[in-house]
Amino acid sequence: MGHENAFGFDLSDDTARATLPPRGAPYWQVTEYCRAIGFQHYPSGRCFWLGRVRRKDGSYRQYRLGPVKTDRNEIGMSFPEALQMAQEWFSEVRIRLATSDSFPIGSKEELNICPIGPIFTLGHALHDYIEWKRLAAARSHFLTLISLVNHHLVPTLASIPAHQFNGDLVRNFVRDVLETPPRYSRSKSAPKRPISNMTDEELRKRKKTVNTLLSILRVAVLMAWENGKIESERAWRCIRRLPLIERPRILHLNRDECRKLIDHCDPSLRQLVLGGLYTGCRITELIRMRVCDVGRDGPGVFVTPVKCYRERFVFLPNEGLSFFQNLTVGKLSDDLIFLKANGRPWYRCDYKYVFKKAVIAAGLSHAFCFHGLRHTYASQLVAAGTPLLVISEQLGHRNAATVIRTYGHMAPQARLSEVRSRFEALT
Repeated sequence: MGHENAFGFDLSDDTARATLPPRGAPYWQVTEYCRAIGFQHYPSGRCFWLGRVRRKDGSYRQYRLGPVKTDRNEIGMSFPEALQMAQEWFSEVRIRLATSDSFPIGSKEELNICPIGPIFTLGHALHDYIEWKRLAAARSHFLTLISLVNHHLVPTLASIPAHQFNGDLVRNFVRDVLETPPRYSRSKSAPKRPISNMTDEELRKRKKTVNTLLSILRVAVLMAWENGKIESERAWRCIRRLPLIERPRILHLNRDECRKLIDHCDPSLRQLVLGGLYTGCRITELIRMRVCDVGRDGPGVFVTPVKCYRERFVFLPNEGLSFFQNLTVGKLSDDLIFLKANGRPWYRCDYKYVFKKAVIAAGLSHAFCFHGLRHTYASQLVAAGTPLLVISEQLGHRNAATVIRTYGHMAPQARLSEVRSRFEALT
């Protein structure tokens, strides 16, 4: 049967397309965001190509392009011919005016600038830094860097000669980012807000973004200085992070709340939620997990790296190990462990709606998201007095510092219990 991925079905393969069973709804392949080509296969055997666009109000409009070329219908269109016709339809003025702007699928992997010229600018420094990170960083981290640099650093700083960069320019940049509200996905940026009008939590979040950007900029300029492309140390020494106290993770579930959530999940979501609670894994780590990962190096599961290059093995309690072993029964070694009710793989955003629905039905905080299961896992271990190094290894952190910073507020009670239970009486 034709293989489905995050962008629909691959309709370009004649053999795979022929295995798609007849159904009322078309099969779609996204060509660009807000644009798609479709394959309609009727039970009568008739097949048609379709085009689809997303309107500005969020609804969709589709258009029949023509019949599909098959052994029974030589006058139909091949996939390349249908794709060309679809793109011509997408480009019609009346269609463009009524539909959302399209943009390429996938993530951008290049800077929005290609710095040239004899004067070494911050754009040159950022370009060299990104090219190094392309080799050194995990893909997910690299794509995040590209997005941050293109959105924040390139528009305001890229054209500045590196030897002219100073503390005044840093201060102006920091204020500009602090006053700029966060932008989600490809939504338009909201108007700037004065710092005085922000809540403490809003300001804390903006400062966190600023510090991430300053760290990127400082390393980029420092690398340029170390490579002899700028002579003065001032350009990187004038970049200082803002003082910021990390907010501890507060939103997590107790065991009764976990059970309520599980009770309100459908069977496939229930498996995914239990997987998160037993392992503390991120959603992407869970949906990529395969049968061969269970028990690979002992009583636990092997976790493929997502955010970094560090693979890890998560040890499981007996209950959790039995849960994972039961999920592998009857499956091949390379099969995915977690599947949706229809037998198809989970994709990164598939779970959000059904998970939020289960959270609300269970009477939990509407702000609780799937990543909160990871915090729930870590919080339980901290409260039970588990050594922080063990927790950091289970979660896949580089060291225990992240656990201390994130969950340290829960440690005093466990520390008090440990001291009282182990202190030998003097009198």
